[in-house]
Amino acid sequence: MQKALLVCLLLAFAGQSLAQSEDEFLEYLLNIQNKAETVHQLMEGSFDRARFAMSEQLLELNRWLVGIMNNALEEVEKLQTDMGALLNTSTALPACLTVVQNNWELEITKVGSTLQSCAAQATLDIIRVTADVHGAIEAAQPRSTELQNIVVRGFINWNALDNTEQLSAIVGAQIQEKYENFRGVTLPGIDRTVQNVYSLSAELPARIRRCAGLGVERLNNYARVVAETLSFCH
Repeated sequence: MQKALLVCLLLAFAGQSLAQSEDEFLEYLLNIQNKAETVHQLMEGSFDRARFAMSEQLLELNRWLVGIMNNALEEVEKLQTDMGALLNTSTALPACLTVVQNNWELEITKVGSTLQSCAAQATLDIIRVTADVHGAIEAAQPRSTELQNIVVRGFINWNALDNTEQLSAIVGAQIQEKYENFRGVTLPGIDRTVQNVYSLSAELPARIRRCAGLGVERLNNYARVVAETLSFCH
């Protein structure tokens, strides 16, 4: 809500007219509104920093994961090329070659499924921690917008106050209470969700590397078995 519009509303709630209050009282209203706006910006800045920290970490994590999966695919492709050359030059019996070829294709399918499973698990983990950050920020958002409501409610009740100075003290105390609660409870909760992103970024690459490596290692071992089998199948 723009400040000018909000001030007009506040003046209306307070039973004042713009003509009666456009100098000292208007400045007084703006000072109270500025208190809420300052805290509002502090809260929104915290949300922005959390989003930025998460995004930066996820970009780095994604670069690692793409590199890991590309390396695994390159190893599979090399094994596939080597196996094709072996089968094309082998003097083994045709029946042996047929069995080996069929089994090799099954192994290629298996390693493909393994790599796909590794990538899917990484994606699910990233979605989980990302959703936690967005959820924490979304849950905290009303605490930021509530500041405007505090100011509006203060002016609704203004005529019941004995003097104008009470309004600033009461509204200011409520704004400060909201901000202290935000700093002491809400913000640490958001920070924990961001820290979970950092923790995942530190742990996930090694886990996905092991996952993909097991699939490639299995295919590599099977390639050795094929080579030995063909050498005896004459």
